[in-house]
Amino acid sequence: MKVFLDTNILIDFIALRENFYQASANLIHLGIKGEVELYTTPLTYATCVFVARKVLGYEGAVKAMQILDNYLKVTTMDGSQCHNALFSTMPDFEDMLQFESAYAAGCDVIVTRNKKHFPQDVIQVLDTLEFFDSYWSEES
Repeated sequence: MKVFLDTNILIDFIALRENFYQASANLIHLGIKGEVELYTTPLTYATCVFVARKVLGYEGAVKAMQILDNYLKVTTMDGSQCHNALFSTMPDFEDMLQFESAYAAGCDVIVTRNKKHFPQDVIQVLDTLEFFDSYWSEES
């Protein structure tokens, strides 16, 4: 299964965000074990380093992304995706860039904490708890 991680999920993990860290860690652990394929964008890498440097320092934030890079597949972003995002009726340009990239990569699901910023009719959009409820029971 191709699971696209929105920026907020990766920031929750590398910045150890209280109330969100454990759910994101559980999801990333599935990718580390090879049970799902984790995808994200180059834009997410940049945003994660920018935000996480406030907690980990710049070198710590880069090191965290270097480690995660072993388990993430980076999608492409191109002019066509940018155009589609710009002319979308959805309220958040950055999330539409994420969506366009996930769609082009053939992702099965987008995991985010901002579901309302994504179209709901093309790729399944779930938060971490919904993802585990839908795809991973305690028996898995």
